[in-house]
Amino acid sequence: MPQKVYNNVEGHRVIDNGRVAEDVTSITLPDIKHPTTSIASSGMAMDVDMPNTTHLDAMSFSIAHNNGVYCKNLADPGKHFIELRVARQRYNVAAGEIEHESVKFRITGVHVEVNKGSIETGNPFGSTDKYSILRYEEEVNGEVTTIIDAMAGVIKINGKDCTNVIENLLN
Repeated sequence: MPQKVYNNVEGHRVIDNGRVAEDVTSITLPDIKHPTTSIASSGMAMDVDMPNTTHLDAMSFSIAHNNGVYCKNLADPGKHFIELRVARQRYNVAAGEIEHESVKFRITGVHVEVNKGSIETGNPFGSTDKYSILRYEEEVNGEVTTIIDAMAGVIKINGKDCTNVIENLLN
């Protein structure tokens, strides 16, 4: 029987090109989406969007911050090597245990946009930087669960290689 687990982020750290960016308020991770082809046929009750499981749409992510130490470098033009470190508290309902785990995201992206935010009396003056993703890697407790590398043509999710399926059939 699967166990119910509830996760809460207890803390996070953003490292951009080797510098720890301070006062990061939130990170918006990418939507990982397969492109689809719509299939419509007489006799079908509805159209069906069939995903191409060997390819992904372009991905982006963003970092919102209050212009703390090294945050100005998040807007530097060009390529960024960003590591997001997350400490996550887990509540295992079945065991009644509180546990902790490490989640890391290693993302290579190109800076594409900065939203300079709003100016409001009594509130911090923050910004949000947006990046186009070239490479995305996710690791939970030391185990790599996702690797997506646009330039190398790699999509691996939970150990399953999604990109070699067609090539293997053609051999």
